[in-house]
Amino acid sequence: MLPSHEFPGNYLFYLSMVAGVAFLAYSVAVKVSVFARGKGDNRFDHLFERLTSLVPYLLGNARVARKRYWYSGVLHSLIYWGFIVLQIRTLNFILKGVNEDISFEHVFGFFYDITVRAPMDVFNILVLVGCGMAAWQRRFWKPARMTFNMDAWIILFFIAFLMVTDVMTNSLEIATDPQGGEKWSFLAYTFAKLWDGIGLSRGVQEGMLNFWWYAHLFDFLAFANYLPYSKHSHVLSVAPNILFRRIAPTGQLQPIKDFESLERFGAGRIEDLTWKQMLDPYTCTECGRCEINCPAFLTGKELSPKKLMHDMRAAIEHEVHKVSKPIFVWDALKAPMNGANGAHANGHGTHAPGNGSQAPAPANGHPADLTLIDAVGFNPVWDCVTCGACMEQCPVFIEHIPALQDLRRFYTMNEANMPETAAATLQQIEQRGHPWRGAQFTRTAWMEGLDIPTFDGSQKYLYWVGCSGAMVDRNIPITRAVARLLAEAGVSYGCLGDEEQCTGDPARRLGNEYLYQEQAKSLIEVLHAKGATKIITNCPHCFNTMANEYPDFDGHFEVIHHTTFLSKLLKDGALTPKHDLPVSVTYHDSCYLGRHNGNYDSPRDIVDALPGGARVEMPRNRDNSFCCGAGGGHMWVEESKGKRINVARSEEAVSTGAQVIATACPFCIQMFDDGIPTVQPDDTNRMKTFDVAELLELTVIGPPKEGSPAAALGIAAPAE
Repeated sequence: MLPSHEFPGNYLFYLSMVAGVAFLAYSVAVKVSVFARGKGDNRFDHLFERLTSLVPYLLGNARVARKRYWYSGVLHSLIYWGFIVLQIRTLNFILKGVNEDISFEHVFGFFYDITVRAPMDVFNILVLVGCGMAAWQRRFWKPARMTFNMDAWIILFFIAFLMVTDVMTNSLEIATDPQGGEKWSFLAYTFAKLWDGIGLSRGVQEGMLNFWWYAHLFDFLAFANYLPYSKHSHVLSVAPNILFRRIAPTGQLQPIKDFESLERFGAGRIEDLTWKQMLDPYTCTECGRCEINCPAFLTGKELSPKKLMHDMRAAIEHEVHKVSKPIFVWDALKAPMNGANGAHANGHGTHAPGNGSQAPAPANGHPADLTLIDAVGFNPVWDCVTCGACMEQCPVFIEHIPALQDLRRFYTMNEANMPETAAATLQQIEQRGHPWRGAQFTRTAWMEGLDIPTFDGSQKYLYWVGCSGAMVDRNIPITRAVARLLAEAGVSYGCLGDEEQCTGDPARRLGNEYLYQEQAKSLIEVLHAKGATKIITNCPHCFNTMANEYPDFDGHFEVIHHTTFLSKLLKDGALTPKHDLPVSVTYHDSCYLGRHNGNYDSPRDIVDALPGGARVEMPRNRDNSFCCGAGGGHMWVEESKGKRINVARSEEAVSTGAQVIATACPFCIQMFDDGIPTVQPDDTNRMKTFDVAELLELTVIGPPKEGSPAAALGIAAPAE
């Protein structure tokens, strides 16, 4: 006889269950009611792909158990899989508490014994091992990336105690009322024999059963009701967060629609966020993987992607508390936060004050009217280089960049509050159609001495040069190299020359969505008028904008980055390297070519095709690469504090011992040309920076005329 089957245990059981389920529903409903005030976001496309992805990402723990984080991956897998599997026994426990005749073990009998009992005991042990590993990690190892507070210890206790009470309850049920087949529960059966072996009376065993049975029930209900108030709320939100993750490339931003009908642009208050952006902070596990891969954070800036989620949740909780006063102690358990001046979420330091406005904070440490923009602050929003490392590393698909960009849109379009250089760049785009102040070149100056056809729609490809490729002195040789290679391969192409204009990417990344859309619509109109269908780009930022973002404005083109195109020409035999290039090369992955758009191999294929050369990888490469520091408009925005990101990456490149650092982005070229001399002040043996197209040109055609960057490699060659 179980405690819930007779008075007063039956009343206590039903009262506890009803109260527990009702309060859990209330806690979730209060937060959902705040989420419902957010903007709509259609995440129901590609439904089959979304549903099938739950297998590797939710059940398979694929993004949690990565090699780099193997210890955390193992312990989380033990706890997570065990916890999921043990819900079979939890449901059986509840059904049995109502009536033994409807329990799984009664309905399925011997089948339940042989398929459930032993695995349940195995997972009881594995979960306890996982909890032990987690406790050791938090008590002794203490990785700097992790958040340390009482919340995690409470959760670990709930989980571990749930396993203990499960085994104890099962063992005492076996001891007091054996039904047959209990030997399959090898762990519980061992304890059941122990109770008999040490001579416990039937009455004592029944009393112990009552204690452990209710302990298991109350632990389960307390754990479930604590989750919405804990950082472990991801137990409830991770499945929908993975299901409704973004399917589009991570470099794609969503447009602002219906400018005329909006009073505010971007996100300054929590109702400006979408429901998915509100779900993200509640799914954050505070594992810190985003933080230890963020170039801004690692070089001493105020931005921490982890703290961003922490601060966004604080702002949302502020609104939740207006609906329902806090009942649990989440505020006391989380790391301190006080608007833009809050302590860092991992407790290892503090952020300096931001430049934005901040609401006054009363004695309890929370601003009287904490808005979203107050919670995050000015500098963290502008520190982001939109490299995507945070989103790539996040095990639960949190979308940091779109949230930061919406905050940036608010600062730019509502408050005109932005770094001075950002304002000057936006003005330059608006007035001159390109972002480069003081440019000495026209859009056709790079063509001097080359026979460049004008694109009129009869050619197969439009070669899109871009502002940097035409107007920045260092990037002009790259543009010429690509043009010479296309001509060498007999490609049918043409250029727009003076009819080119900025794609709008810098304006969008600097938060001026209106200016971006004006530029985009104008350029799309030109491209349609010219009959362009296939476009080869130099710049990954132009590539990302045209390929991923122009379709929102009816700009549907086949966009190809020059590394992809040149790599194919090599494979097809249209280009054949003939000249040796006996240098060691390390390749730097551009964020907007690699991480955001998945092109890691084409540039490396080109480097590997260089006769006499050797490729050396940097420690951080491919999807784990480190930004050059120019993304997110930072080509034109000074960094707020700390070490310059391009210097940090240049140090890593120099450490490889390679003679050349190759990349495939004009922004990266400029950042390395600035950073390498800082790392190597003596120019005698200084590492050289080249686009892969320049290196390929050297081996296929031979070096261009003396005085070009290629001449720095010391290879003599005839003029063009």
